[in-house]
Amino acid sequence: MNKAVIYARFSSDKQDEASIDAQVRACQEYAAGKGLSIQEIYADEAISGKGSKTASRKAYQKMLRDVNKGSFDTILIHKYDRVARNLGEHVNLEKRLKDKRVELIAVAQDFGNSAEAKIMRTLMWSLSEYYLDNLSSEVKKGHRETALKAKHNGGSAPFGYDVVNQEYVINELEAGYVKKIFDAAANREGFTAIIQELASARITGKRGKPIKYTQIYEMLRNEKYTGTYIYTPQEEERREDRRSKPNAIRIENALPQIISKAQFMEVQRIMAGRKQSGRKAGYLCSGLVYCPCGAKMHGTRTRRKGHTYFRYYSSKKCGAHIVHMDEVDKAVVEYLHKLLSPKNQDKIAAALRQYQAGEKDRVADFQRALQQRINEKQAEYDALLKSLSTGALPPAVVADIGAQMESIKDEIAQLQATTPPTDFTVEQIKTWLEALKANADEKAVHLLIERIDVVQKDARTDFNMQSTLKSVLGELGCGDRT
Repeated sequence: MNKAVIYARFSSDKQDEASIDAQVRACQEYAAGKGLSIQEIYADEAISGKGSKTASRKAYQKMLRDVNKGSFDTILIHKYDRVARNLGEHVNLEKRLKDKRVELIAVAQDFGNSAEAKIMRTLMWSLSEYYLDNLSSEVKKGHRETALKAKHNGGSAPFGYDVVNQEYVINELEAGYVKKIFDAAANREGFTAIIQELASARITGKRGKPIKYTQIYEMLRNEKYTGTYIYTPQEEERREDRRSKPNAIRIENALPQIISKAQFMEVQRIMAGRKQSGRKAGYLCSGLVYCPCGAKMHGTRTRRKGHTYFRYYSSKKCGAHIVHMDEVDKAVVEYLHKLLSPKNQDKIAAALRQYQAGEKDRVADFQRALQQRINEKQAEYDALLKSLSTGALPPAVVADIGAQMESIKDEIAQLQATTPPTDFTVEQIKTWLEALKANADEKAVHLLIERIDVVQKDARTDFNMQSTLKSVLGELGCGDRT
């Protein structure tokens, strides 16, 4: 009789210990029908499956250590997302188990344990996420139309204004304190006396909480006080852009003015002298690049004579040449354009629809993805709210928190009203693939590329790409030198 173990996990999104029991029971019933002898049950409670959080799962890590002992040859799970919702985790686990001749079986999913099934499942998950992203885009489109009319776009009005029929009107009492705050900042004075005066008068912020330093710095960054209507359709990626808002919708003289533009600019100049900013480098192909010696290559950033250089170097320091990051990124973009050619898109769409037709739990999976997105947005909102209440953030990053919170609340409301699509059409699938092709971000690269091997001959460097779609696309998916 084959020896097996069971792994079960529940995350914190509307699941509890009963979910563990249900998973274990399903695995036990499967084992009984297949003649498997259960040796041990591993369970992790209230641990997310997102990203690479498997390191924090004690039971999961113990199971992996026990794999090396050879005491069992089968791992039973309820569904594959109990292990991870990340393709990289699945690929790494599959290789590890294959080396030890241990089989992983998801008892509630009858589409098999092949590499192709795993890839199809991951692509379907990503397609569902793309659907949700598009939904968010539609919400933002409606906000944009409202913004172009200089109308209030939801959430609380800035301190100093009220909103009547979506129009901004000055709250004279609050506006008086806004002027006092800007005068104090322009004169390089403190705000303690103003905060105490507000507290004594029982004047609170728009959310009903006492006004403290974080709220004051938020006011000092709010250009609306100069009469300029500003709405940012999408949060900027770079921190410095979140302050300058280069892509915001701006309409001059659309609001009643409280602070002159000259005074506002002077205050910004004073505050700019105190701020510090930095940027963390993002590596498009992080974790995928391998040295000719077989070791992983790690991204690094160095500065020399005023210039910044991004490179990959071998973790084994084998003497191989350092590879410039922009060379790898350029090769990857070219490869993805070839990989997602019209002909290959037809193959991928056909495979996805065939996989979808045989998947009984697609709607349930979509709903889980939807709930996970809602939970993530709620966590973002709660974190921002906590930061505002504790005053933990530096002044330079406080300015846009209110707008971010309003946008997040709108997205949550729209997601909660969402129903899963009855079926993804070929057109929807191809639109998604074109989006991946046009925007080769880190997520797209890690979804479609499994490995990048550096090949160095004399002074020339080539890259051998391996796609995750090799079982669907054949030769090109297995490897292609650019």
